[in-house]
Amino acid sequence: MNERIRNLTAGGARCVEPLTLDYIAETQQALRQDLRRRQGVLRDYVRGVARQYATGLYLFGRPGTAKTHTVRDVLEREIREVYAYRRGHLTPMGLFELIAGHPDEVIVLDDLASIFRSEVALQVLLSALEPPKARDRGRIVAYKRQGREERVTFRGGLICISNRVLHGEELLGAFKSRVHVLNYNPSDAHLGALMLGLAALGWPAERPTLSAAECGEVARFLITELLHRGCRFDLRLFIDKALANFQQVKDGEAESDWRDLVAVTIEEHLAEIRHEAEGVESRAARKEEEHRILLEILREYPTREERVEEWTRRTGKSERAFYRRLAEVDTR
Repeated sequence: MNERIRNLTAGGARCVEPLTLDYIAETQQALRQDLRRRQGVLRDYVRGVARQYATGLYLFGRPGTAKTHTVRDVLEREIREVYAYRRGHLTPMGLFELIAGHPDEVIVLDDLASIFRSEVALQVLLSALEPPKARDRGRIVAYKRQGREERVTFRGGLICISNRVLHGEELLGAFKSRVHVLNYNPSDAHLGALMLGLAALGWPAERPTLSAAECGEVARFLITELLHRGCRFDLRLFIDKALANFQQVKDGEAESDWRDLVAVTIEEHLAEIRHEAEGVESRAARKEEEHRILLEILREYPTREERVEEWTRRTGKSERAFYRRLAEVDTR
């Protein structure tokens, strides 16, 4: 059984004990209450942007914790705020055009890692998030293209959702200083309790075709399998996949037992996680190799021009990348 750290008392005493289905089931009311408190902070930050108490929010945390759902639920159901939502790749020009097209609205940017790798896009964000000085809360956002500068007055707010922590380079530091930053990271126990609570509503909640008893059976099986395999909990596995697996079998549209389908779904999820981890390790290995190349170049070439030229020849990367790696080596 995979060991997890969990709270054992209301006072917050902690120790390492196996997290079990029985523990989650027995304490689900207290767990859901604590989760509601955590969600309350998130919802307050979203309200703050929508009601213009803040210009922006950077929300991050691991996948499958309902970050995006919570943000959109506040905007759609509670505040009923008109907002723009964008997910996926977005160029600096695309970001400027999005802001220009929605100058008075909340803009939700979901999983747009490319923005934070672009200095131009970050400069656009910084302008949009500048603390307002004018009475109408307008901030001037400018973008240069085709030899001329385009400008728009932005009075809305920006909510950025990500699975990643922002690290403190100069521009990113300036970005974080302008927005609320929230690490939303509920525990596996919290998410397990939420699964059991959602199961009690049936599925789909609006017009159930699966009963609470059926959903509860699926939730308990999924939780048990995740704990057995040492896999982090993910609400999408329950809501989007496991319940759909059960429904397919119930409808007579499957040859397999629903438990087998759910088990395969978990295996696919673990494979995705392993692939992502390997990608991170590969990037770390490439960076370490670039550090090694840089140190060799520093020893062998005396002038800046020669060093940059050799760096570009050996790595194919820019002068800017050379100075980034140089700064990293200097601080090690």
